[in-house]
Amino acid sequence: MLFTYWECQKNTRLAKKTYALRYPNRQHPSHTFFYKLKKNLRDTGSFSKRVINQQPRRGNAIGEDIEVQILAYVRSNPRTSIRHVSREINISFGVVQKILKKHKMHAYRADLVQHLREGDAERRITFIAWLETQLNENPYVLNYILWTDESKFTNNGVLNKQNHRYWDDQNPHWTFETNNQSVWGTNVCCGLINGKLLGPYFYDGTLNGRRYHDFLLNELPNMLDDFPLDIRANLIFQQDGASAHNANIVRNQLNEYFPNRWIETYGAVQWPPRSPDLTPLDYFYRKITSYGVT
Repeated sequence: MLFTYWECQKNTRLAKKTYALRYPNRQHPSHTFFYKLKKNLRDTGSFSKRVINQQPRRGNAIGEDIEVQILAYVRSNPRTSIRHVSREINISFGVVQKILKKHKMHAYRADLVQHLREGDAERRITFIAWLETQLNENPYVLNYILWTDESKFTNNGVLNKQNHRYWDDQNPHWTFETNNQSVWGTNVCCGLINGKLLGPYFYDGTLNGRRYHDFLLNELPNMLDDFPLDIRANLIFQQDGASAHNANIVRNQLNEYFPNRWIETYGAVQWPPRSPDLTPLDYFYRKITSYGVT
């Protein structure tokens, strides 16, 4: 093993592979063992495995006061990291991790919740009260609500490198192709009614009042042709508070098509802003499409 290590120019990983090829029937230690073997021979003049494998156990030398100090620091700074604690107290990362694990402490991730502004809570309660009234009058009213939303997708997408790993003993120089210099996008409008998807409808350019009015006038009726007459006659149209939705021509069109049966920030039924948890498109459909669109 020592001759192999020297022959490989003291490259421990190369020495490990060379030794395994030459002696396939022998036990193959880790690459660090070659360095320990050379170091132990230089320091003690011995090849004893007991001496080679003997390593100082820093964890055993940690006193109770250090342990209490680490726990106190984490209690006072619950959003800190193990590396930060290690630097502040001058204790190795592994020891800090071991102490936290010993006391059954875990690093929990934060849940993202929608920020609400002043007055939003009251509007949510008002909307839910209206919906409960409708459900009491007609238990199947949810089957008649057409939930709608728009979104834009680009060819570049979003890549979080923290969620991608490539395990190997050598750097594979793994790459992802991006299109930052030639980004293009497409807009899509979708609806969901009675458990069925309406659309998707694709359009170019930024959504404005005129373009959205044309969609309601020319495209939406055709998209509803396949739905039963009962649903179309009693349909309740929902949209969020996007600027294009608030245009006068849009509101006039909705008042004509769905009198007292359209939900929007300033609609016949007021939609509470910043409420993605109340519409199945935001809560369910967009979560799926955000992971990949073809």
